[in-house]
Amino acid sequence: MATLVRAVALLCLSVVVSRCGGNTPTGPEPGPGPSGSFFTSGDVRLAYTLDLPAGTGPFPAVVVGHGSGRVTRQQMAWFADRWTAQGFATLRFDKRGVGESSGAYSEVPAATSTTLIPLLASDIAAAVRFLRTRPEIDSRRIGLAGVSQAGWILPHAARELGGAAFVVLWSGPVCSVGLENYYSSLADGTSRPLDEVYALLPSFNGFHGYDPVPVLESVDSPALWLLGDEDRSIPVRTTVENLARLRSSGKSFEWRTYPGLGHNLSQSVWADIFAWAERFKQ
Repeated sequence: MATLVRAVALLCLSVVVSRCGGNTPTGPEPGPGPSGSFFTSGDVRLAYTLDLPAGTGPFPAVVVGHGSGRVTRQQMAWFADRWTAQGFATLRFDKRGVGESSGAYSEVPAATSTTLIPLLASDIAAAVRFLRTRPEIDSRRIGLAGVSQAGWILPHAARELGGAAFVVLWSGPVCSVGLENYYSSLADGTSRPLDEVYALLPSFNGFHGYDPVPVLESVDSPALWLLGDEDRSIPVRTTVENLARLRSSGKSFEWRTYPGLGHNLSQSVWADIFAWAERFKQ
């Protein structure tokens, strides 16, 4: 696979919407994928691609969660391909209102995030329920993995499902949408020292919107976060503080931080992901 630096496409978002995923790593936009494969989430039809690894099933599986923006399943192929190469089936789909999927696309501003994050999570939950009907998939070993904005969406989906086999979050925030937006407004696209940015976070007095911490308090699935300590899109120090408190309460949550890496991380983190996820293949 081409290096992540060559593969990523930066998604440009307005400052009034969640910036989480403003630098979401996605693959280049290829031509249209195969048509005619859909699962449903309520009254929405979501176009999907299901990739199977070599060998004989039933396979463990991963439902791929989107970052922010108009993300198609083709753009997430770089992420799904790595899982498939490690023996996991992967289901990726066009976000609602994008590509071949029906429904209305919307950004996720803080003001409406308490409605929109659960809505997007319902699509992930529908994907898991669809996979559970497939004979080539082991219904007991379906995990969730995604990037950036998926840090809010996937834990909510895990709660809706009553649990997932595992959750892996690449640069996923554990803070409110409003606080993440504020952090981004101070740090993203600047050379401002991050110590200075973090010192300003307690002054945030805006609308918080969706907060994942109460959701994570009721999620018992094992989960792993991959975080770059130079991330200027999400407040990694705040994320780690919240994760530490959650783990102290008994949650099976782990995280890896990477000095010098930003929101897009690098291919080197895959070794940590698969070392952690190996147990879920059994």
